[in-house]
Amino acid sequence: MTQVLDAKTRVVTEIIDGDGHVSELDEQLYKYLTPKYDATTLRTYYLFPTLDGWRRGIGDRMGLDAEGWFRFLDKFQISKTVLYPTTALGFGFVKDKNWAVDLARAYNDWLFDNFVKVSPRFQGVALLPVQDPEAAAEELQRAVKDLGMVGGLLPGAGLPLPYGNSSFDPLYERAQQLDTMLAVHGAPRQGLGPDYINADHGLGFVLAHPLSQIIHFTSMIFDRTFERFPNMKVAFLEAGCSWAPYFMERIDRRSLDRDGRRLAAEQVRDHPVYFHAELDEDALPYAASVVGDDRLLYASDYPHDEPHEIEERLEEFLTRDDLTQSTKQKILCDNIKTIYKMD
Repeated sequence: MTQVLDAKTRVVTEIIDGDGHVSELDEQLYKYLTPKYDATTLRTYYLFPTLDGWRRGIGDRMGLDAEGWFRFLDKFQISKTVLYPTTALGFGFVKDKNWAVDLARAYNDWLFDNFVKVSPRFQGVALLPVQDPEAAAEELQRAVKDLGMVGGLLPGAGLPLPYGNSSFDPLYERAQQLDTMLAVHGAPRQGLGPDYINADHGLGFVLAHPLSQIIHFTSMIFDRTFERFPNMKVAFLEAGCSWAPYFMERIDRRSLDRDGRRLAAEQVRDHPVYFHAELDEDALPYAASVVGDDRLLYASDYPHDEPHEIEERLEEFLTRDDLTQSTKQKILCDNIKTIYKMD
């Protein structure tokens, strides 16, 4: 792999992973839920609901614990990673608000004990009981202030309302007060409307990530979420960024008809709205020109993606001739430091 940190051949100063994943296992969380919940009862059913009923699994890769993550970071010369959940990406489908509060707290305590406090190379994003926005605000406060988390998760599907709805305002107000970020994330094949995306072939995979992102982004634009909370940082993760210019233009055609404003262009330009950038997206230069190259984030998606795929994408990105070195530096490092408030 390109020696990105070699003093003679340096092309970026540092690589930071803006979105990796832990592999939280039910049995690892049991002790964080007892004695409030009986251990035997906990074992009789999965803690987290499935994203969509499709079976998923992750191989050992380099190991799924902190030591495995260290091996991955060292191999690819990545200085830090920001960790999101795996099975808990389906958290939006939890119906019991009290259970959502307790389970989010247990997950966050587990993430702190097993990763965040182990090394500053691990930065954690908190699971939030978004089913109860007031409780979500309190848990975000605890996670950031007491556990050192760098943001909160907004699961992509499962809730009855999109994230532009004012019922989420208590959470947004707290995120803005804390100067911490929120991330819309998850790849569900249910809860998005068209049932046929559950098809067991490329259709479901292709649509699962962007559909939820598009729904929530459009809702937040039309409901003026970013205007109402002008300093709140929000990221739309793991769907790439090429969809953003198209939907911004589509929204603005409609908004011009209604009130003469370019709602999407203005809100994305004037407020800290970020998008995940697939390093091999053909339309990446155009997306950078529309949303700004200071709004794009690198994500390894490890261990969901194979290490050899991650390596190939990094190598190809570092040698792309349609992006400036400044843009590469921003995507791989500077923007991630900004949104997650890293030193």
